[in-house]
Amino acid sequence: MRDTRAGKLAIYLSTLAAFSLWSLPCMALEVRAGQSWFEQGDFLLHPGVQLSLENDARQSVRFEFTGRKFGYFTEMTSILSLNFPYEILPWKSVYTSYGLSVMDEYTGYDSPTGKDESIHSMNFGVNLGIGWKVVEYKGFNARLEWNSHIFAAGLAFLYMTTARKSVLTAAIGYDL
Repeated sequence: MRDTRAGKLAIYLSTLAAFSLWSLPCMALEVRAGQSWFEQGDFLLHPGVQLSLENDARQSVRFEFTGRKFGYFTEMTSILSLNFPYEILPWKSVYTSYGLSVMDEYTGYDSPTGKDESIHSMNFGVNLGIGWKVVEYKGFNARLEWNSHIFAAGLAFLYMTTARKSVLTAAIGYDL
């Protein structure tokens, strides 16, 4: 099986950097990283990570990743999303967002007989999120977020198993 994880990661990070260019005129950026838990339609929480960039207009780009290897199988899910603020709640520390998402699901089988197989499933969708800025101190902050991604299942034909992904995140951020 040809391993393209490093190539995919490079593409996602390049895309993340390109999308971050829209925020340069805003002067301030916040970088966040955190532990995530993915719920992928099976009601189980899979561990993952989240990296995000947010400008002072509260527009953000998020990269979320989870993966696991069990036996001969490898499963990975990557989501890149562009998010915009949607102010509907009266509290400053609680915020909501909406946006667009691109997802790549990978399933690989490393056969002991040499007949390896793999499937990549790309999909586009929308997302809604709610978050709580728990604490803020000297440019650092801690947040809890819940982002729900909804994808059109028909875009990935037979390989798409679920049309939604929910991501719970505990992240630490710093204002640059």
